[in-house]
Amino acid sequence: MTGLGPTIGNPRPGYGLRVRFPPGKAKSLAAGDFTCPCGHAEDAVGYAEVEALAVRYARHRRDDCPIPEIREAGAREYAALQHSLSKRRKK
Repeated sequence: MTGLGPTIGNPRPGYGLRVRFPPGKAKSLAAGDFTCPCGHAEDAVGYAEVEALAVRYARHRRDDCPIPEIREAGAREYAALQHSLSKRRKK
């Protein structure tokens, strides 16, 4: 981590994804970071970079994390997302 991302919960931030989008149209000021109990951590600044960071966070939790409980939780969340996206819209 470069220390540019948000620091929610300092002095000891917890695990997970943290994203800040400032109000208004200043998308270049968007910032995000994530930390995992396995020790993996990343951060990003800028709208597109933060969006890509959120995708990398989900993929890390689902596929790459060495902790089985984290991978299982990530797989459940991904399955729920896929289910909600594939449901027919009712009118």
